[in-house]
Amino acid sequence: MADVLCLGEILVDWVCTTVGAELDQAQSFTKAAGGAPANTAVGLARQGVPTAFIGRISDDAFGRWLRSILETEGINVDGAILDPTAQTRMAYVVTTATGDRKLAEFSRISCADTKLQPNDLKQHLFALGSVLHFGSISLIESPAAESTKKAVELARAHKMLVSYDPNVRISLWPSRETCKQTILNTLSWADVVKINEDELEFLTGSRERKAADELREEHNLPLLIITLDSRGAYFATKHGGRTVQGFQVELVEATGAGDGFNSGVLGGLLPLIKSAPDKREALIAMDQDVLAEIIRRANAIGAITCTKAGAIPALPTREEVETFFEKVDAGAPALN
Repeated sequence: MADVLCLGEILVDWVCTTVGAELDQAQSFTKAAGGAPANTAVGLARQGVPTAFIGRISDDAFGRWLRSILETEGINVDGAILDPTAQTRMAYVVTTATGDRKLAEFSRISCADTKLQPNDLKQHLFALGSVLHFGSISLIESPAAESTKKAVELARAHKMLVSYDPNVRISLWPSRETCKQTILNTLSWADVVKINEDELEFLTGSRERKAADELREEHNLPLLIITLDSRGAYFATKHGGRTVQGFQVELVEATGAGDGFNSGVLGGLLPLIKSAPDKREALIAMDQDVLAEIIRRANAIGAITCTKAGAIPALPTREEVETFFEKVDAGAPALN
């Protein structure tokens, strides 16, 4: 049984090893597993949360390797369909002169994640699950877009909580406007939405907290979270908004930090909503102080993820998070 279902893409990140080289100059790369929903699934599994991954994976050498990573992490792969006719999506990452990493390009032709069919969705996973988590990449192409909508409908039918991380990747969309309108049109599908400040500005034209509050109210979201990098996160509910301070760590890179943050939020909410007949209503009624503690732990998971290279390799275990807080509570530097 899986409490959280993560639907969407799992892919290969090819990370350029030459600092400052753009993609046309890159000569060598390292291989890593990636894809935001898959990263979130791994983050949850490492926090001890029973998790399933839903999506199509190419039945090629890369796809079989990716599936094996999910299995090694103890993630349920009943909903992961091997597709012999599709390719594994590739993401190409370059490192800037300042040490930051940026997504430079994606492969787009016949990618397995775009081919998820509505009939691929396993009814028993939704019947037994408590949370569905998805991103916007699966909304770009058919039939994955229709399958994502059906997954949300199944989650609603079973009174699950629905979590949405739009995770804007403009280069994959036909246009900026299509991306923006699709995300705005689907925000109301969710109970929990997490975006960063850049995405808030992309969707609203503003980075101000007032814009976040108005976005939450307009789309009737029980919980909207704006991540603020090392400054923490701002969350908004109908009871008001609050900023939860982040943690200062020695940055290696931020790949996967938002996905780690998602795993912290969902892992924190799960024990409080799992037994509720209607999990959305349980979230709406949740105390602000309780939410703030959940966000604080999510901030910590995101911060720890920034202290190692890669996404999946950097996501912390539950024990690592506890050690982190022991240091923080003792007044020692969190991580150096």
